[in-house]
Amino acid sequence: MSKTVASIIQKFAGLATSFMKPNRRALTLALASERLVQVHRLSTAKGDVAFCCPSARALHDPLNFFKDEPETIRWIDVFVKDGDVFWDIGANIGVYTLYAALNPNVAVLAFEPGAASFGALVKNVELNGMGDRVQTYCLAFDETTRLDFLHMANTAAGHSMHAFGQLDTVEGRIEPVFSQAAPGFSIDDFRRMFDVRQPDHVKLDVDGIEERILRGGEGALQGVKTVLVELAGTHRERMQGGPSAVLAEYGFRQAGDFNKDTARNWLFVNSRLGGIP
Repeated sequence: MSKTVASIIQKFAGLATSFMKPNRRALTLALASERLVQVHRLSTAKGDVAFCCPSARALHDPLNFFKDEPETIRWIDVFVKDGDVFWDIGANIGVYTLYAALNPNVAVLAFEPGAASFGALVKNVELNGMGDRVQTYCLAFDETTRLDFLHMANTAAGHSMHAFGQLDTVEGRIEPVFSQAAPGFSIDDFRRMFDVRQPDHVKLDVDGIEERILRGGEGALQGVKTVLVELAGTHRERMQGGPSAVLAEYGFRQAGDFNKDTARNWLFVNSRLGGIP
């Protein structure tokens, strides 16, 4: 139904501007397109937040905020405190970046390599007046620092299952429609090169190279209190391997009570830093 109505609106816009000269018509349609971009306003217990969604997929996560990942919301509510530094690796359009930043005393660093999603992320930070506490970076993390390609099956804002430096994701091999050149850093190199603040909490949602990213952040992870990792697809099939094994090697343990009802994201706490509050 939605697609049919959208197609009717598109055809009507074309018909309504058909009498115009080509340049004027193009400008009018571009202005109409800008004004039709959806802004979804969400009310939460922490405050209100708005999302500018330039694609249907970008609108999906804000519309399903309370349903898709309640464990991520609960983690931020329980663990991310005043004065903490929160890293959102694989931030997409910034749904959890903005939610964490509703606490004005939390510093957030959001990392998203996909150009369209990054553009929406930056716009959303601007829209909510959070530029004083959210830093956004269009880059990928990996085990090593290098230039490579982000392979994307869909380039529109909000889409996931991209693959940096490989074609495999946790849901299988993708057939990219475009491969975007992107800088990749190890977490430890990034912190050392730019004197970036130590994270207290890390959200890791990158759909396939979690282990490599964790290997590249061994130094930084010693001071991280909690890590929330999306374990889907092949990661769910081998819970004792992959990201879980790397984090266990670094002194993290699964937060069993927190994870018992979790469908997607699993919480790991640094046992060297006191565990769960």
